[in-house]
Amino acid sequence: MINVSRLYLGIENSSDRFRYHSDSKSGPIVVYNCTSKCSQNCLHCYSSTAANSDELNTAQAKQVLTQLADVKCPVVLFSGGEPLERPDIFQLLDFSHRLGIRTVLSTNGNLIDSKIAQKLFDTGVNYVGVSIDGNQKTHEDFRGIQGSFEKATAAVKFCKAVNLKTGIRFTITNRNFNQIKYIFSLAAQLNIQRICFYHLISAGRAAKNNLKCTSPQIRLALNDILDCSQDYSSKGVTEVLTVGNHADGPFILDRLECQNSPLYEKSLKLLEKFGGNKIGTKIFAIDPAGNVHPDQFWQNFSLGNITDKKLKDILATSFSIFNDKTVFAPPRCKKCRWLNICGSNMRFFGSDLNSNWTLEPDCFLKDEEILPRIFRSFLLETDLTKYKIKSPNSTVSPANTLAGS
Repeated sequence: MINVSRLYLGIENSSDRFRYHSDSKSGPIVVYNCTSKCSQNCLHCYSSTAANSDELNTAQAKQVLTQLADVKCPVVLFSGGEPLERPDIFQLLDFSHRLGIRTVLSTNGNLIDSKIAQKLFDTGVNYVGVSIDGNQKTHEDFRGIQGSFEKATAAVKFCKAVNLKTGIRFTITNRNFNQIKYIFSLAAQLNIQRICFYHLISAGRAAKNNLKCTSPQIRLALNDILDCSQDYSSKGVTEVLTVGNHADGPFILDRLECQNSPLYEKSLKLLEKFGGNKIGTKIFAIDPAGNVHPDQFWQNFSLGNITDKKLKDILATSFSIFNDKTVFAPPRCKKCRWLNICGSNMRFFGSDLNSNWTLEPDCFLKDEEILPRIFRSFLLETDLTKYKIKSPNSTVSPANTLAGS
């Protein structure tokens, strides 16, 4: 998770302590996909809407939360499916809060009215993220439910009415990458402080629907995010984040450097301290049946099931696998000057460790952006037509690479 507001604008947020402050005593953040039930049929969903007969019961789910407290989990994100479709969800939210875990809810918002919002507040939920995919037509095309946009925006209003911190969750796809400005405008209209932009991970249903952005589309979206973060900070949108692609950090640094921003060195140090991709080390996911995954998008591979083995033992054996995913990275990544602050987006979609690792999502950085600073300056300032220097990942000259970028 990249805090755009902090890195690009220098605006600090309370949740930064989970990203930029080292605490050896703190355990991993966990996404608990507590149910697979959902009444919507989203094109970009990594999960399944089918009911799971193996879904943990209330006692087992409480045991999950108790084990999260045992491993000093600082934040648990209740997700799904749609978590509010689980009948005992308020028991679980209250139990999590009483264990001292920061409790967060990810929802489509369609089941939230004034009473539900009050119950969420009363059970100690710290934050509610409501998914909105663009303007009304785009949102409802994605979700297949007429009226879902109005219900989602109403949910935000209901939550804010009871002083429950609320934000917008937006997944960037090739169908809505050009609606970033609209989302900021909507956030300002709804008096929302926080927007979380998710890069699409091609897993589950998302892998079948051809929704991946091209690199130019991602770059356009990110430039809009940076521009709007600056423009809307004075309107109260002061916590803008991106999730899922750690190339975002270098992208922000490159823009700060080009602008001769005094924030460059400070933001560089923050990203170096964070160390990039934390999948399988500082973030995990638990599915409805109790299987533990490296993150919520990595549903194909399980590290173990908490009904068979204690969570702390499962996590203890996982670090050797995921602590340095860069060993699986392609040559281009290994030559990148930003590898230590990105950590690469390597994952695999098979069912075991013999599966092939791949970049998911793809890196969108240009060749000249990943080269060492001295070499990059040489490329940008020299008449490249006089030289035949190969870029790190191709057989074409940097001159051709730059011309075609």
